[in-house]
Amino acid sequence: MKNKKGSAILTTPIIIAIGIMFVAGLIVLAVEIITPYIWYEKLSSTCIKYVFIMEDYGYLTKQEANKLKAELIGYGFDKNKFKIKYTSSRVSYGNPIFLAISYDYLIKIPLLESKIIPMEITRNSVSKR
Repeated sequence: MKNKKGSAILTTPIIIAIGIMFVAGLIVLAVEIITPYIWYEKLSSTCIKYVFIMEDYGYLTKQEANKLKAELIGYGFDKNKFKIKYTSSRVSYGNPIFLAISYDYLIKIPLLESKIIPMEITRNSVSKR
């Protein structure tokens, strides 16, 4: 069988297109897999920030709790999917305080079923007041 001239002109763009679609699919998959870790780090850093505030006051005030909720919503967290538990009454110097934030992250991987990933951050400290 003889090779016909011009056959490479037809097959090369098809192979390149298939390769680009494959790489694009891998990039989308990688982003979907990495995203929950980014959300977890956002929760963790926010939790640490508010634990420092709690150490100063001896508890999390209602005003600060509302700021925490607004900050999480500002980051893009769905207000119906996160729960916050915290020390809500003043404790004296050296007594334990805690802040726990839980969030249900919905991961959507193309061609596979969606899955909910539960994230829970708990930070403990002591009152400095």
